[in-house]
Amino acid sequence: MRQRPDFVRQSSEMPRDALSQTLELVDARTIYAGGFFGGGGWSIRFPPPRKIKFFVVGRGACRLALDGTEKPFDLEQGDVFLLTRNAGFTVASDLSLDSQPAHEIFTGARSPIVPVGEGDDFLFLGGHLDTDHAGGRLMMESLPDYLHLTAAESGTGRLGALIRELVEEAASRTPGADMACSSLAHLLLIQILRRHLSSGAVETGWLRAACDERLAPALALMHGEPSRNWSLVELARASAMSRTAFAQHFRAVAGLPPLTYLTEWRMRQAERALRKQGSSVANVAHAVGYGSEAAFSTAFKRVMGHSPRRSAEASRTTVDVAD
Repeated sequence: MRQRPDFVRQSSEMPRDALSQTLELVDARTIYAGGFFGGGGWSIRFPPPRKIKFFVVGRGACRLALDGTEKPFDLEQGDVFLLTRNAGFTVASDLSLDSQPAHEIFTGARSPIVPVGEGDDFLFLGGHLDTDHAGGRLMMESLPDYLHLTAAESGTGRLGALIRELVEEAASRTPGADMACSSLAHLLLIQILRRHLSSGAVETGWLRAACDERLAPALALMHGEPSRNWSLVELARASAMSRTAFAQHFRAVAGLPPLTYLTEWRMRQAERALRKQGSSVANVAHAVGYGSEAAFSTAFKRVMGHSPRRSAEASRTTVDVAD
């Protein structure tokens, strides 16, 4: 009997929330990168990031000038900044100062937190969301170009507590601090996403759908058994809505019809599976609900923009180069 890949959840397992499933789908891992402390006059120029980056001001204050925005941002202790735009930026005590390229400061550093300027009245910590190439695009499409949460917005509750704990761990340099910082950074990012999603300012898309309580039962069904030929009636019934009301609400929240969402979810699951060694196009096609490889390949190319074999070959090429 053909064994189902591990990305198809067994029905006996406890279903997880849709946001966790979405972050898992894009292989989201939060990487704590460290930062810098300093004082006096300093200015650092960062290149455009290729990943979703976030920063925390642990103490002091600075100014951040982002390419493409008219006014710089004033960041103070407890502020959080999330950047998804592919734009360079400068962080400085005074933006009129000549900037030093970031690579000159951080390349070859012996510690994840390096000194700049004179003194230590300022602390800047950062990290990034490490995703696969398709997952990174999915996350970036679901988020604004940047998010700035002030200390007044982030200083209370879980987010504020995580910021304070991250600063303490980063400053302590005790055994296990790097792992603790990475774990705290991941929790911090989830809290940033939660805060953004609860703000009501989220545009239609995957992340908004993942946190919509009315859609949660239907998403649990689609995410749990993507290979099943779900009907609109079944999904609407699970969400306690009429078929028409469900279809309208789903499209308003997710930006696309329910069954189109299901197809895209299947294809992104399939791409993730194809990157694993030993996966075949035929097996993956069957696992996401397609009776023929040809039908699966057509749907995959329509959604992902390239053939499934290309995803599988790219994975093998990556491994060969690494070896």
